[in-house]
Amino acid sequence: MTSEWTRPDHVANYLAMKDDVPHRAAGEETLLAEVPSSSRRILDLGCGDGHLLAMMLAHCPEATGVGLDMSPAMLERARQLFAGNDRVTLVQHNMDSPLPDLGTFDGIVSSFAIHHCEHHRKRELYAEIFDRLQPGGVFCNLEHVDSATPAIHDRFLEAMKGTNDVEDPSNRLLDVETQLRWFREIGFEDVDCHWKWRELALLSGRRPTAPAPEPAPQRIKQVIVMRHDLKMRRGKQIAQGAHASMSFLSRRLQREGTIQLNDLTESQRAWINGAFAKICCRVDSEEELLEIHDRAVEAGLEVQLITDSGRTEFHGQPTRTCLAIGPAPADEIDAVTGHLQLL
Repeated sequence: MTSEWTRPDHVANYLAMKDDVPHRAAGEETLLAEVPSSSRRILDLGCGDGHLLAMMLAHCPEATGVGLDMSPAMLERARQLFAGNDRVTLVQHNMDSPLPDLGTFDGIVSSFAIHHCEHHRKRELYAEIFDRLQPGGVFCNLEHVDSATPAIHDRFLEAMKGTNDVEDPSNRLLDVETQLRWFREIGFEDVDCHWKWRELALLSGRRPTAPAPEPAPQRIKQVIVMRHDLKMRRGKQIAQGAHASMSFLSRRLQREGTIQLNDLTESQRAWINGAFAKICCRVDSEEELLEIHDRAVEAGLEVQLITDSGRTEFHGQPTRTCLAIGPAPADEIDAVTGHLQLL
């Protein structure tokens, strides 16, 4: 976080205008409603002068609280507010560094602080917060977020004129959608933006009460599509299907001369290390075969089209006989071939 917050004049200017921020009280009331009053331990990140932490302790009468802030001037104000209060512990810490080991909490809150961190650090911090929540614990971040367009940002600044607020050089604003997506990726549930006024927003999520179930292993397969109208001998069909199945490897070997397992896609490696699942389907014309080929290409799937030289069948005429799609996730291939009959 930037050094402006170590300057007493910067802190004094902020404290002089913070209570005049439009609709701030509505955001704080919404935050309180998200945290169960039965919570026993609260962490306030960027606690400032202790304003939000005091509200949290009044809302959660059985709770103890930890306030964390980098600014000596802010922490001095908080010490004055909580003088003689044995429910509160104050810690000086810069959130650009990993959170200290403070134990776990039923609720972690923050108010207009995390937006001073660089974006990569925001995501790291959200993961650290998740790890420090008790199962079922809630994280609420009342935050200054980025506007969708410069024009909307200008309207926010116009609305803030009465506070004498100006562009803070320490701001590192980020949009709501990105931050909520990070919450979900980290593992939070019930993720939402519960309140918003222009560039002020309340972002929240809960740590699941039970570990998330392990995702079911993704089915990987290959589908071979054979032309049934050609009436190929069974042995010819097997040869053509084998050619199609291995072409994703053999053609690459012909191009590059060598290939390592790590050169393959994750799906291809899973298929080779697994059961080599293959399905054979039929089409009744070259046009239908080429239509399946084009749909697979449009879906971004590996597809190998086989043209036989015609030396043993087809009267010496090169003939498109079959194709292979994959190896790839089964649901992606099924979107292209799921309607076909089995061979």
